[in-house]
Amino acid sequence: MPSFDFHCAANGQTVELMLKMHEEIHTCGELCARKGLPLGDTPADAPVNKVFTSAVVMDKNRMGSGHRSVDMSFTGKSSMWSNDPR
Repeated sequence: MPSFDFHCAANGQTVELMLKMHEEIHTCGELCARKGLPLGDTPADAPVNKVFTSAVVMDKNRMGSGHRSVDMSFTGKSSMWSNDPR
């Protein structure tokens, strides 16, 4: 599920929220209810704007039941330029 940032001009806060692609958030009241945040002094009908940032989408079907990190560190050996006579 992708994560989106929403900015509320009424209170100056930006909140990150994971949403399905077809879901939409239009007001601060919707955003706070979905995120479980207190509305405070901000009007519930205050509009929020989606902030476009670089997105990271993770496909849980490709991760399997467990996720492990892949070590991409350089070991100093290159298979392309090795002296292996094979």
